[in-house]
Formats: sequence, structure tokens, C-alpha cells
Amino acid sequence: MKNKVQNPVKMGMLLASFMLVCGMASGTTYTAVATGNWSVPATWGGSAPPFILPLGDIVIIPLTFTVTMDQNVTVDGSVNVLGTLSSSPYIMLDVNTGGTVTGAGSINAAKVMLNTGGTLTFTGAIIADTIINSMASLTTTAQMTFYNEFDLSGLLTLSSAGVLTAGANSNITISGGSIVLSGGLLALTANYSVNYTTASTKAGLELGGTGLGVVAIKVPGTDTVTLSSNVLMNDSLKFTSGILKLNGFNLTTSSQITGTVALAGNILSNLTINTPIGLSNPIGFVTGYQKLNNVTVNVGTGHSVTISSPLTVNGILAIVGNSSFNISNEALTVTGNLTGIGSMAVNTLTKLAFNGISTVTGDLSLTGINLGKLTENIGAAKTLTLATNLNVDTLNLMSGTLVLNGNDLSINADIAAFGTGMVSSTHASSIAVTTLAAVTDSLMFSPLGDTIKNLTMNVGGAGSLKLGSDLVIDGTLSFVKGFVDVGSSTLQIGRTASITGANITSYVITGNGGYLNMYDTIGRTTTYEVGTLTNYLPATLNLNAGSATGTVGLSAMPEVYSHGTSGVVISTFEPMVNGTWLFQNNIGSGINANMQLSWSSAAEVNGFLHTGYDYISHYASMWDDIGDSMVAIISGSMYSVTRANVTSMSPFAVFNQQTVPTSINEVTATTGSIVIYPNPTSENLNIENTTGSVGVLYGEIYNTLGQVVSSFQFKDAASIPVNNLADGVYFLRLYNDNMQVVKKFSKI
Repeated sequence: MKNKVQNPVKMGMLLASFMLVCGMASGTTYTAVATGNWSVPATWGGSAPPFILPLGDIVIIPLTFTVTMDQNVTVDGSVNVLGTLSSSPYIMLDVNTGGTVTGAGSINAAKVMLNTGGTLTFTGAIIADTIINSMASLTTTAQMTFYNEFDLSGLLTLSSAGVLTAGANSNITISGGSIVLSGGLLALTANYSVNYTTASTKAGLELGGTGLGVVAIKVPGTDTVTLSSNVLMNDSLKFTSGILKLNGFNLTTSSQITGTVALAGNILSNLTINTPIGLSNPIGFVTGYQKLNNVTVNVGTGHSVTISSPLTVNGILAIVGNSSFNISNEALTVTGNLTGIGSMAVNTLTKLAFNGISTVTGDLSLTGINLGKLTENIGAAKTLTLATNLNVDTLNLMSGTLVLNGNDLSINADIAAFGTGMVSSTHASSIAVTTLAAVTDSLMFSPLGDTIKNLTMNVGGAGSLKLGSDLVIDGTLSFVKGFVDVGSSTLQIGRTASITGANITSYVITGNGGYLNMYDTIGRTTTYEVGTLTNYLPATLNLNAGSATGTVGLSAMPEVYSHGTSGVVISTFEPMVNGTWLFQNNIGSGINANMQLSWSSAAEVNGFLHTGYDYISHYASMWDDIGDSMVAIISGSMYSVTRANVTSMSPFAVFNQQTVPTSINEVTATTGSIVIYPNPTSENLNIENTTGSVGVLYGEIYNTLGQVVSSFQFKDAASIPVNNLADGVYFLRLYNDNMQVVKKFSKI
């Protein structure tokens, strides 16, 4: 077979290519033979390795030598440090993608960068001002110490013998990375700070060091830093952007929280603020995460912690050391307890609610002009006690008892809800109601706490304050405008107390069975400022010499009944003042008083005129006619009549000479009438029956004491002798099975 001759040029090119490939695969190995700089050939016993060490090149630093990097070194190949690799100031060791650092010696550089794709199997000591680890997952047994910055964007696992040590005043930046201990050690005893940047991340072991200082939240927008353990802060917590999510763990700080503070709370998380001078920035809680378990504010006298969002405290709110918790403009709900000696700063936009199921053991101390709304819903027989005056726009007592504790209560807008909550008070507390209109709900007092000093009424819109229970006023009931509606309760004015400012548009409404009780004594005129929903019907009592003294109650009823408090409403058809003065004698026997009853023209019905001869009628078994007839006394828009020597307290009304105070109208038959004449009469009273009623009519004549003084019967007509009767007013009653008629006549 004939040999083929090869082209010499092609053979040369193939040989060169082969040698190049072999050189790239095997690279160059540089072994230090002396201590010296990286760039000095003598350090290597020949040519020095390049500062960008290519893939395949190998640098070996034996045990006894120290090589100093005099420029930045980028490792794409491999560096095996058995001795020491150091650097000049500001020089960096950059382990690039594909690069590898091995050995068990010491690396001491200004900056060490461990990039994505690089490999670190080094087991010795790495000491640097700055260490930046971008490797996705690095498990190491190296002993790493940084004095300025440690930046972590991947997972760092410190396995057995592995140590990460922070130098004094250094900083850890978490750029999405985390630290895990797998037999290694995290030595964070010197003062250090932590920064969170780049994206949402979970905070971990980096916050557990005893040297923890400033923590900075710098993640973008609504990204979060989520706690994975309790955190104790001895230095500032700084917010630039992002949210700190408590995630069921506790945050305790004794320093400042600055920036735009955004916390994501949790019902299992506790927040404790022990900053001695308070917080200069408010704390905000993001929507959906506005709950905490316990909150402790312990910042000292004259200092405060402010919230800038709604917050619910499910456990204990402890405000201690005379600290202030500023909840102005926000809503705070406490479903647990309030403890400590401190205060809450509030304003008209503040909504404060206690919605627990137990007594609030700490006293509620408030500062600020007034509170927007206070809600108490802590269950029956449970109490919330004030430590300061309460000036509130809306009071919402759903359940439980608000104990005034000697402090004053001012209500500026409303009493809301229709709850069962009560107020407990003593004569040391006063209440003022200053609203634009009637309050929605009634104000109830506990049976053992139903006394106040003063009550000031200033309710606009012709509105009223409703009482849902008895109340005792020991000082002054002051009317500016509006009414006190006692409902079915009793309002007691104390022995030395008084009522001022009452008038036709401001008085005590007693028209639903309630009473105004006042203490009557000899030598003093007692004025009962009462009325119904529609009419002002005041009354006065003056006890005569020798009268028993004590408490007398008065209820002004809106109508007049034939039997005092029952029967037919005779004020619907008889001329009179449309109201009953129902006095209640709490003195007992021996009372003797002069009485004056007053009304306005709006209370006059069915042709009643105060210009006639009016009198006060007293109901015993019937309405009497022994009161002094008189022209009503006029005082401004009010009219009044008097009655002397009243010794019995029961219903009273104001009639005139045309009033027939019985339950029978003039004629109850369907046709015709009963005619009596002459009237007045001195001898005989003639009666004619034209009603069409067939059969015997029975007749009775009553005096004003309700006594029957004559009786008879007839059919169509009769002439009844009355000459034996004393002069005065009488009532003629005619009746049978078909009709009843009452007529009034006078004997002269």
C-alpha cells in the first residue's frame, strides 16, 4: 500500500491547536516559594500569577509563606491557601463564577467577595473588613470574621467548626439571604447593626446576638421582613421602606424606632417599648395586621409612644412609670386588661373601646381636650375605673360599669347604643351633657353608685337626657337648655341641693311614672321644676309652722283622670289644665303645706281660661271643690293658683267653675238631654228628662267631699228641694240601665 504524504502546514496548525487545548485544560500552577507580594516574581520563583486568575490556573500558598495581594485579585481558577493570603489596604479577593478557594490557612483581606457560581471549601480563617456572599448556598467550616460589612444574599450554613464573628461596630446586610447553624457558631457579641434590603426576607439568627445594635428595614414598598424569633433591641430600629412582620414573635426595644414605622402585628405577638425618653416617631400597623397580644409602654414621666393606625390589644395594655400612650386620631380596642400607672393621650378623633370579659384592673387616665368615643363592653358586674375626668363626645355603655371614682364626666355628642352599661358615682363627681340634640340612649346608674354632685343640662334641639335608673343630685341641677327625662325612675335632689335655670323649655320630664323628689323644710320655698313631654307644670310647696319635714316627690302626668290616676281621661272634654300633679308624701303624717301649681296657656284645654275663677282640686275619693277660687297669677308666660293648708299628698289638678271632674260626660244618651234649672238655685232644682230613656231614673246629689247628701228617683221630670243644703257647689248624678249623666249646680 502506498503511504500518503501529509501537508506540513496542516500538521503545524494541528500541533499548535493541540498544545493550546492542553495548556487551557491543565493551566499554570503558581507555587509561592517565599513571602512577598502577589505581583513580585521572586515570590513565586519565576513569573507571578495574573491578578485575574483564569480558569485552569492554580495558585498554591504553602504553609510557611505569606502572599500579599497588592492589587484586586479575581479568581476564576483555583487558590489553595495553606499559609496566609493577605492584602494591602482596600484590596479585594473576588471569587468569581467557576473560581475555587481551598485550604486550611488564613485569608486576611480588605474585602472578600464570594460570587454566585464560585466555590469555597476553605476551612481556615477568613478575616476581612467586608465579606460579601452571593453564593446561592454556602456550607462552610471556615472561621470568618468581618470588621465592617457582611452582605448575605444566599443561604449560609455554618457547619461544625464554622464560625461567623462580627467585629465591633460592624454591619450585617441581609439582601434576601439567611444564616443557618449546623454545628457552627454565630459570634455576635460585639456591637453590630443589621440592614435588610433588596426584597422580602425572613429575619433570623442575625438578630439574636447580644451585641445587636441598629436594625434598618430598607426592603422595597410593601415587602416584608418577617421575624422568626423574639427580638430584643438595645439600639434604634430604623424604617426607610418596607414592613416588619412580627409573625407571632415578640419585639422589645429600649431605644428609638424611626422613619415611617410599619409593623404587621399578630394576636400572639407582644410589643414592649422601654425607651427612656419615648419614641420620636409614631408606630403604624398595616391593614389586616392591626392586632397584638400584649403591649407595654414604659418610657417614663413626660414621655410618650404614639400610634398612627388602629390597633387592637387582645391581652394586656400596660402603661407604666407615668408613661403616655398617644392614641390621638386613632381607634384603640382593648379586649384584655389595662394595667399600670400611666395615661392615654386622646382627641376628638380617638375611638377607645374596652371589649373584654373581665374587670379592667388599671384606672383609665386620659389627657387631651376630649375623647371622640368611649365604648365599654366588658360584661355585667365588671368595671372600668377612671383616674381622670372623662370628656367624651360619644359614650357607648354596652355592658359593665363605668366607675367615675371622684372624677367628672362630660358628654358632648351622644350616649350611643341601647346597652346595659351603667355609671357608678359618688357626690364627688359631676356630670355635664352638652349636645346638639337629644341623646340616643339613657344614662343608667348602679344601685350602689347613683349619686353625683352636679348635673348640667345643655341639650339642643329641644332634646333630653333620659335616665334609666334612679339618681341623687347632691349639688346643683343646672339647666342651660333641654330636658331631663326621668322615665319611670326617681330623681332625688339632695337636702342642700338646688335646681337652677329651669324654664318652659328646660325642666324635668316625669310624665312616664317617674318622680322628682325634693327635701322640704319650714321656711324655705321648694320648687319642683317638672312637666310632661309637652307642658311645663312646675309646683311649689311651703311648709307651714308645725309641719313635719322631709322628702316629697312630684310626678307631672300628661292628662287628668276621673279617679285621680285611673278611670276616664276627663281632660279630653272638660275645661282644665291638661296635667295632673301627683305628689308622693315620703314624710308621713303631720305635713301641712301651702301649694302653688303653675302652667302655660299651651296646657289649657277645652275652653279653660286662666282669666276665670280657677282652683286647685285634690283627689281623695273624688275630685274636691274646696280650693280657693281665684284669678290665676300671671308671671311672664306662666299662670299659677294656690291652695293653703294641704295635709294630704295625692293627685292635684287645676279646674275652673265650669269643670265637671267626673268620668261621665254631660249626656251619654243617644238623643235628647237632661235639663236642670234654675242654676244657681236656693229652693228647688227642677229636672227634665228629654233623652228618650224610658223607665225610672235614679238621682244622687254629692257635695265636693264626695258625700251623698240627697237621693231620689223619678221618670220624666222632678223638682228636688235643696233649701236644706249649705251654700256651695254640688254634683247631680242621674242614672239607670241605659244612661248616666252628671250635672254641676250651685246652691245659694
